[in-house]
Order: sequence, then structure tokens, then C-alpha cells
Amino acid sequence: MTVWVPPLVVAAVVVVAIAVTRRRGYPTGGDVVVRCRAGHLFTTIWIPLASLKAVRLGRWRFQYCPVGRHWTLVTPIREADLTEEEKRIAHESRDVRIP
Repeated sequence: MTVWVPPLVVAAVVVVAIAVTRRRGYPTGGDVVVRCRAGHLFTTIWIPLASLKAVRLGRWRFQYCPVGRHWTLVTPIREADLTEEEKRIAHESRDVRIP
């Protein structure tokens, strides 16, 4: 059985997800600093409720870490919680630019 979801409901879910993410202090869309399970920092394109180069698992994503050169879970990090050195390191390491 197929369930049809009205586009307005989908749009509302996306808006709420973005609002909750921003309220918690995490950036949405564009380049976002993430940390992998091994502790590596890098930037990636992070679009709420969408992903073409990673497997979404709620707040985490399973994707390739360009720093450690391994597949891992990554999670967004509040840049305000990072030192200037950590910010520099994260912005020097970027993953594949394909959204």
C-alpha cells in the first residue's frame, strides 16, 4: 500500500527540522564543520533531510572522512565550540564538493 503525503506536509517537516537545527546552534546548508568518530574535523555540505554522498542516520551521516581517509559516522559541530586552530584545520580539509 502506497501512502501519499501532501507537499505542504513535507514542506512543513523540512521547515521544522531546519528551525530545530538552527535553534540548537548548528548551521544548516552550505559548508558545515563536522567531526568523524576518530575525531577528525573537516567541512562538508550539510543539507537537512537530504544527502547525495552520505547515508543519513538521523543526526549523523555515514560518509568518507578526507582527513583519515576512511568511511565513518560524522556529526555537525557548533563552530562556537571550537578553538581558532580547530576552525582553521576544519576549513582546510573539505570533502568532495558534490552535493
